[in-house]
Amino acid sequence: MYKKMLLCITEATPKEVVHAAVKLCSNDTEVYVLHVVHLLSDFIRKEVSDKFSWVTDLFKKAGLKSQLEIVESTDTKNAIISFAKKNSCDAIVTGTIPRKGLLGFFSESISDYLVKNAPCTVILVRKAGQPV
Repeated sequence: MYKKMLLCITEATPKEVVHAAVKLCSNDTEVYVLHVVHLLSDFIRKEVSDKFSWVTDLFKKAGLKSQLEIVESTDTKNAIISFAKKNSCDAIVTGTIPRKGLLGFFSESISDYLVKNAPCTVILVRKAGQPV
């Protein structure tokens, strides 16, 4: 199992991603629940903490240690990579979102970027029935 896991979450993260992360943990796993915002203020910090309290509660109910981390950055991809490096994470868990249209064809998703650039294992979780 993993010693330090980074779980990346957004408002669009399906519960299946969080449940998968819980299943990948041992009692010794330290979990960082990371949400990246473009502008951080006390109001935003409180709002994000309230919005994602269910995630840390789920880990707590499973008897696991987790902490919500809120990072300010306009470059989400690099913020995740930097956080993983800084905290010596050995796994990153994130969801996937199907790419659509021309923008999806020409732009690189965060999950694609993480797979190519992360300093550790990357686990992508796709919601059942979601197109690839």
